[in-house]
Amino acid sequence: MRGLLFLLSALFLLESTDGHKEYHQLSPHEKNIIDRAIQLANEKHGKTKHLDFAYISKANHDKHMLHVLLRSTSCDKTKPSVHREECKIQDMARPQVSCVDCDGSMSCVLLRETNKIKKMKSECLNPSKRFAGEGHLLSHKAGNGQQTGCLGCI
Repeated sequence: MRGLLFLLSALFLLESTDGHKEYHQLSPHEKNIIDRAIQLANEKHGKTKHLDFAYISKANHDKHMLHVLLRSTSCDKTKPSVHREECKIQDMARPQVSCVDCDGSMSCVLLRETNKIKKMKSECLNPSKRFAGEGHLLSHKAGNGQQTGCLGCI
């Protein structure tokens, strides 16, 4: 009975830390996205300290979305901005940056901008909200009244 309880505890612990993989444990695709996030966040929000990968907050591979958190480190800001193993994440230091990659398009905002982060994730996970009020591309008409975007009109 103790063995089963220990096994369940271990599985629970593994499940709860799933989103907190270290950089070297990530897939090449995830590393590519995170490297772009590090570069953009340091350009946009980095002041004196290097911003680096803290953890993946949310991943939805079906919708091609990855939400990454970056935090200030013990290292000074340098160029180029890349992941640096020697830099220690400073959990309480500012700025803390949230980057959302949506199908290859990256946006980074300060972590305290919670409404912007929610909107970025919502628009990515629900693409129909991106163009609310616009018709489908195939239903648009050109200035001369003819249909545009017709797939079989060649």
